[in-house]
Amino acid sequence: MNLINTIQGNLMWVIIYPLMALSFIFFANDNTLTELLYIPSFFSDLIFAIIVTYGVGIYLVKINAKLDIKYSWLKQFKIRLVKQFVFGVFLPLILAILLEIAYLKSIDITFFESSILNLELPLAFIYLMLINLGLLASYLLKNRQEIFENQQHIHGDMPKALNFINVQKGLQEENLAIERCALIMSANKLLWLLTFSGEKYRLKGTLDEWETKLKYSNFYRINRQYIVSFVAIQSIEPTSTRKLKVNFTFPNDDVYISKPNIAKFKQWWTQEWKV
Repeated sequence: MNLINTIQGNLMWVIIYPLMALSFIFFANDNTLTELLYIPSFFSDLIFAIIVTYGVGIYLVKINAKLDIKYSWLKQFKIRLVKQFVFGVFLPLILAILLEIAYLKSIDITFFESSILNLELPLAFIYLMLINLGLLASYLLKNRQEIFENQQHIHGDMPKALNFINVQKGLQEENLAIERCALIMSANKLLWLLTFSGEKYRLKGTLDEWETKLKYSNFYRINRQYIVSFVAIQSIEPTSTRKLKVNFTFPNDDVYISKPNIAKFKQWWTQEWKV
């Protein structure tokens, strides 16, 4: 999935955005490329179009990340749709047009002499709508498992939360009540369960398997080593390296969440049901 996201991102920044910037110039001219090269304003027009297009692209990445944290497509669809249109289409459209007007004024072209109303404005609106639809499609693709599970919940097919976890201590096996379990940790290719009272038990299986089993017991996989109970997390705090530090309710090694995973974690941390 990371590879798909990388490819999609490269396509946007290397191919799609440059083509969008060029289209604003070529659609507004009846001249050929050879003729445009001899027009003094062509290169300044091109630079301006590229700067605005990429500036809007950067803005959309940042605002979409913030919206993902505050307004879930799955849980707050109507609110998110309105917010997405206002912040993802309307505001960047108005800003881009204002910058266009300022640019035209700097080269002594009035608003009424320009093609803003009959070309740039509708074209920018179409591009912004397409980009935002693409962002929605990317979100749905990345979260298709959560969407499937949400449909299961609607139809009453949701798996039940675990009440106990079977652990090993020496040759003995024991069923621990889920309320006693604080976190599962992977260390030296082994899996360990830590309780709130400080006990440590050997656990069968893999971290991926337990992530699935504990999804409905209010546990969350915060990185490649830890799956933690919501109750075990005392607080979170940003760091200078742009990671997120997780502070537990009991003494433990420093644990961090990488930048790409922060948005999804905060969505769980702030909106999911709590024990």
